[in-house]
Amino acid sequence: MRTTANWHDDLARVGVLPAQQSRSRELRDRLIEEGLRIARKISFDEVGVADICNAAECSTGAFYARFPDKLTLFKAVMVAAAAESGPMLEAIVRETTFNRILAELTQAQVARYIEQKTFFRSAFKVSLESGEAWEPFRRNVHALTDAFLDRVAREPSIDHARVDEARIRFAFQVMYGVLNNTIINQPGPFFLETPEFPDMLEQTMLATMDLLRRPTAS
Repeated sequence: MRTTANWHDDLARVGVLPAQQSRSRELRDRLIEEGLRIARKISFDEVGVADICNAAECSTGAFYARFPDKLTLFKAVMVAAAAESGPMLEAIVRETTFNRILAELTQAQVARYIEQKTFFRSAFKVSLESGEAWEPFRRNVHALTDAFLDRVAREPSIDHARVDEARIRFAFQVMYGVLNNTIINQPGPFFLETPEFPDMLEQTMLATMDLLRRPTAS
């Protein structure tokens, strides 16, 4: 399981019980990993503790020694999902040719939301009452935006005197707002599966950022 430097603090924040021994931590992480795998296929409301324990090959007693209840496990699952997606998305921003960053990013995000619809819908529901469980995702957004701002600062074709950092940060907020609203409310007329959706999202971000190019020498 891919984790971050904030892993243990994030788990403690959402109520996961301390695991002192390495074997205890290994089983805790296996339960989280299996919980994430299941949550991507089945609404977490429909999953029982026994189902998760069977998948992780452990007893319910071992489960409750690490998690007070199923809700706490799902919060830990959200922490794990954020720890997995953050580095992947940042790699797109840091490693892609500048002019292709937003195209690659929006395509990856739309594909990710489509693939994990069930998980995200459960996560949004939990986050309404447990905001701390969403904090790792919120931190990911800021880190992703910072990575893009770093690319902008190093891009010679951009007129840096005209860069508006607030507009760039708002463009990323717009991206996540559109993705989240589309997956929850499906307002239409465009949906995640609409072929033009990633391109339209990219164009919306570009318009919001309003990045100007340096004039080229004639």
